[in-house]
Amino acid sequence: MTAAKRLLVINPNTSKEMTAVIEASVTHSIGLFGGVVEATTVCADQGVASVEGSFDEVVSAYWTVDKVMSMLDDYDGVLVACFSDHASVKALREATHKPVMHIMEAAVLQSLPLGAKFSIVTDSNHWKPLLEEGVQAILGSMERCASVRSSDMTALDTVTLSKEQVLEKLLKASQLAVDQDGAEVILLGCAGMSQMNVAIEQSLGVPVIDAVSAGVLAMVTLLLSNLRTSPLGMYTPLPARPDEVSVPNAGISKAYGRPSK
Repeated sequence: MTAAKRLLVINPNTSKEMTAVIEASVTHSIGLFGGVVEATTVCADQGVASVEGSFDEVVSAYWTVDKVMSMLDDYDGVLVACFSDHASVKALREATHKPVMHIMEAAVLQSLPLGAKFSIVTDSNHWKPLLEEGVQAILGSMERCASVRSSDMTALDTVTLSKEQVLEKLLKASQLAVDQDGAEVILLGCAGMSQMNVAIEQSLGVPVIDAVSAGVLAMVTLLLSNLRTSPLGMYTPLPARPDEVSVPNAGISKAYGRPSK
């Protein structure tokens, strides 16, 4: 019997509440495949409790890479559960041939066959230009993106407010995206919004994408297809330079070819 593929899902912040929400979505999605892929959900050991902008993302990327590299020998691929063009993903693609993806990329790609225009419902207005840049990076154009709408929350609000409060804010922003922006598909733009897609879809009557679930489904496809990151061009593997590394972190050092002590 062929051994199950193993997927590592990492929440790039340190919030246990956020990690639990992500894990619930991962467990549901991975269960659809009858055991051919197993998943483990973890969070960064250090860093920030929520990623609220570019500075937080850089900090979280460092600790995400360190955590992933320290665990990667036991896994076949990595899903970074942050709805952004998270900096850790490109770094990890240089450090390993195993497939790596973030949930924003998966959600955007999943939306394309479902409607001509999608809107992203994110937490705060601060994310609007950052996610527009992310769409541009993924698709090379903003043509398919109707809008990025704020739900007037922080990322942590999505897992600390009551489910009813969060759902009310998401419904309001999603309705505006459909009515005013011409969205035909809604993307829930934060990992903390996982598993709220069904209620919103029932209310609005349009497809609503849970980005964590989309990420799991995309990664399962890559793993079962035995696909790996290309060693040419952008993700040419890092050269081993163990003598140049001056950080104590075992995972970061491993990426540069320094064996763990």
